[in-house]
Amino acid sequence: MINLFLIHYIFILIILKFYKNYLRLIIFWVQYLFAGLILPENNSELNHLHVIFEWKQIPEAIGYELQVSENPSFSSIVVQVIDYSLIYIEKNDLEWDKTYHWRIRPLNVSNMTGDWSPAYNFSTGSPISGTTTTIIDENLIQDGITVFGAFFNYFSAAVDKTGKEIWNSGAENLVYYSTSESGDVFGCSLASGTENNLPGKEFTFRGETIWEEPNNEFLHHDLIQLPNGNYLGIIETSSLGHIPIGDWTYLFQGLGFQADGVTIEFPWIGDKLVEWDAETGDVVWEWNVFDHFNMIDFDQYGGTWNQAYVDLHYDWTHVNAVIFEESENAIYISTRHLSRITKIDYPSGSIIWNLGHDMPSGDVTFGTDIGFSFQHSVQILDNGNLLTFDNGNLSEIFRNTNDPQSRAIEISVNANNAELVWTYDLPNDLFGFASGNAQKLQNGNVLVTTIGGGGRSLEVNTNGQIVWEANYNLSLPNGAVYRAHRIPGLFPAAFSVIVSELTDFNGQSGVYLNPGSSLITFDLINEGPYEVEYQYTFTDQAGWFESSEEIITLSPDATQTLSFTGEIPESDDINNIELIITPIHHPENQKLIQIEGHSNLLGNEDGTITAVFQLYEPFPNPFNPVTTIQFDILEPQQRNSLEVFNISGQVIKSILNDKLSSNHYSYTWNAVNQPSGIYFIHLTCGNQSQTRKVILIK
Repeated sequence: MINLFLIHYIFILIILKFYKNYLRLIIFWVQYLFAGLILPENNSELNHLHVIFEWKQIPEAIGYELQVSENPSFSSIVVQVIDYSLIYIEKNDLEWDKTYHWRIRPLNVSNMTGDWSPAYNFSTGSPISGTTTTIIDENLIQDGITVFGAFFNYFSAAVDKTGKEIWNSGAENLVYYSTSESGDVFGCSLASGTENNLPGKEFTFRGETIWEEPNNEFLHHDLIQLPNGNYLGIIETSSLGHIPIGDWTYLFQGLGFQADGVTIEFPWIGDKLVEWDAETGDVVWEWNVFDHFNMIDFDQYGGTWNQAYVDLHYDWTHVNAVIFEESENAIYISTRHLSRITKIDYPSGSIIWNLGHDMPSGDVTFGTDIGFSFQHSVQILDNGNLLTFDNGNLSEIFRNTNDPQSRAIEISVNANNAELVWTYDLPNDLFGFASGNAQKLQNGNVLVTTIGGGGRSLEVNTNGQIVWEANYNLSLPNGAVYRAHRIPGLFPAAFSVIVSELTDFNGQSGVYLNPGSSLITFDLINEGPYEVEYQYTFTDQAGWFESSEEIITLSPDATQTLSFTGEIPESDDINNIELIITPIHHPENQKLIQIEGHSNLLGNEDGTITAVFQLYEPFPNPFNPVTTIQFDILEPQQRNSLEVFNISGQVIKSILNDKLSSNHYSYTWNAVNQPSGIYFIHLTCGNQSQTRKVILIK
């Protein structure tokens, strides 16, 4: 039996070796058929109507046609677009409670099409919010979508400016907290029946969980990520304290407490800031209010001690917002029940200043005349000012208003001086006693969110004019808006990487590299709405190139060509080349590009291709308005054509159409009469052709 097994084994090895090329062809087509489409995954259910479509690069394609249909026969087309990258984000034509089918096919330089890929299907869930919006002045609205979290009924959603819901948290009891400048999203999930029932997490709008806090203690109100990659959250903590003398004293004495303002006898609930190691979840830094605030400071007017009589503990500080300012290496916190904003040095933990309501300790040194109370949220503006939402629970006492009044306020802070520089007062019917926030937008407007009026967000300009309003139609006790932010979009780190001159003949795909000094290039395209920092690492197995590692930054819709020059030997060997690109703030979106480098041309259908034929990367690229085009022709007297195509596949310039001798050639193209955009330089020599993409920027 052993000998028989060995015979079969050797026979299989011989067959595999003999049919290696055929097997490579089969493997390639299997990969193409089943792995060509990436997102949305087949049979997936999405909780968003802005949908990212992504597919793999097809050798020799310069563009792709995408179709989305409501039926598998594609007789009813919902989306049909031509795209010249590997990602398309649809934002307009998809609806809830639908099943869709999608497919792509490649285009060549003259927009001739290849075969359609097999189709994938996906479905969309159901809307869960009842948001309505009013557009007062469309020209003054900040672009983007508005995402909000709702407490007590525990869901989150995002709407466009028309009020159309374009994302929701689906079946997960998720409350949105905040979004960072790089598009990281934070919130908490309701874990019913557990001691710490609101564990914090970083997540994506596609439903992925990036990180979760250990949930060893009760986290509330905020979770952020620090520049060092660790996470920082607000954790509840406690200590025994006295019951101060006040209108509430007799209530506690009736329960048997001394309540004499001295005796340490009653549990006080405070807060601490906790930093967790992102990898291990271990606590690596803490800051505790009991170590830095004086317990002779407490709320005297807001009814917190009357609530303590009911709860049998005192909610002393109630820190409800935390941010980190990298340029100052400082933490800012909002302490609701002390009506105080504090700046903390990191990592020493020393208090730099306290701003807000004056209290017996004297620790609040400035801003005492501004009069904010029970505030929620903090934002540091580009000019260094503070923006906060003043809930205004004590405005009748602190500001002499006739009724409690909420407002958004901007405060300038210089040395030991604080001044109110801008305010927007909400009408009395929109007073929000809890939650809410204020966000300065890129266009200078402020988005003000309050639980008043069923939960509202108002976009107001610097003159106090409302230009847009959202009504979340939530009402206590069943629901209350927590916070809302205007964000650029759902996919902060969507990007494509296109391999230049990716070729496939007879099942072998790769890049031809001319022996000698030769270049391999990749186009990195930022397809998302955020500026993104990328780190890339370039290596190859055979050592034709020097390894390279660099960090680059791309604006939305920007493209950067990554070029690597190597010394290529004359060899039949195949060199495995690898490019890893990682968005620094979104490592979950890392892409690994693995291709084969060949120093002899891959065989075409008849097995004969000239040894050297090369269209080089035009320079400069992007250009305005002149670029230089260079190529090698080493098989003489073939008819050659050098043409420029626009993005619609039309020839807009014929640079060359003639027979050439074997040589290196250089031409310039002056696009002074052409509009800005993408163009394709196409070189044909006999039965060979190559294409380069160029970008004209005026």
